Amino acid sequence: RRKTDPLLPRDYRNKVATGNIAPWPVDIRFCEPNYSTEHTKSPPRLKYWFRAKGKLSDDQALHRCVVAFASDLIFACVSVNPHRRKGMSVAALSLDHSMWFHRPLRADDWLLFVMVSPTGSESRGFATGEMFNRKGELVVSLTQEALLKEVETVKPTFGAKL
Repeated sequence: RRKTDPLLPRDYRNKVATGNIAPWPVDIRFCEPNYSTEHTKSPPRLKYWFRAKGKLSDDQALHRCVVAFASDLIFACVSVNPHRRKGMSVAALSLDHSMWFHRPLRADDWLLFVMVSPTGSESRGFATGEMFNRKGELVVSLTQEALLKEVETVKPTFGAKL
């Protein structure tokens, strides 16, 4: 059913309309200002701690899947940092995302994600990253190439179109 279906409960329609459908499954804590929300030019790097919300089983496959999901949330946007400006909105699409797991890890314990983008041009960004556990051990290495396009914000218009 469409999200505007009047037979759906009003609170559900409101949540869908705001994109607030489910609780965010990953807790993220930035180590420095989150430049992507400040809309100002900044260095092509970013560091933050993250973990899955809640307790996970001991299955390493599950932990790796959660880390893979979390790794793609902000990774591509670090390439845009040197080009940001007020009001800029960017759509990112992963073209290639590779991960190397070096040792067992727990996605429900804090992991530090350190990323840097050595280049970003011609609507493409390239970034490398490393994830460390709380002991400082390297647990994952990553690379990503992404397509980055500026999106024009369209203001909704209301009323008759006659």
